[in-house]
Amino acid sequence: MTAAMAINGSSMKRRVLVVDDEENVTHLVSSALRFDGFETMTADSGTDALAKVAQYDPDLIVLDVMMPGRDGFGVLQELRASGSQVPVIFLTARDTASDRINGLRAGADDYVVKPFSIEELLARVHAVLRRSAPEDARDGVLRIADLELDEASAASTT
Repeated sequence: MTAAMAINGSSMKRRVLVVDDEENVTHLVSSALRFDGFETMTADSGTDALAKVAQYDPDLIVLDVMMPGRDGFGVLQELRASGSQVPVIFLTARDTASDRINGLRAGADDYVVKPFSIEELLARVHAVLRRSAPEDARDGVLRIADLELDEASAASTT
């Protein structure tokens, strides 16, 4: 199944919100994600990110830590306090072990340090989305209404 195919079997592209106050980073990351089949939206501040989460309902957020105003830790804290379980990957220049530990303990699903490999970031996006898929989407069975397609049995008949 491609990135453009949602885990639940619909043909909608997975949505990723890219949040960074550096325009070149948001452009690079969102371009790579779009090339890989994702739909993207960008935000350049923590406040803008929270507004776009409410409006856009992303499947995943790539979030910088160091931004003016509300930083990435504050954004994640507010998301988790509101009950949101949207997966978050921190993408930040804060590279100490304590920064990474604090980010993961705060509720991030992964933590990538700048400078970074775009290929590695894409692999991490895919991995986090696989882990966060609903349980019934992980079993290889596509369910739409009362129709089921078992990928394993379909593959064995070809």
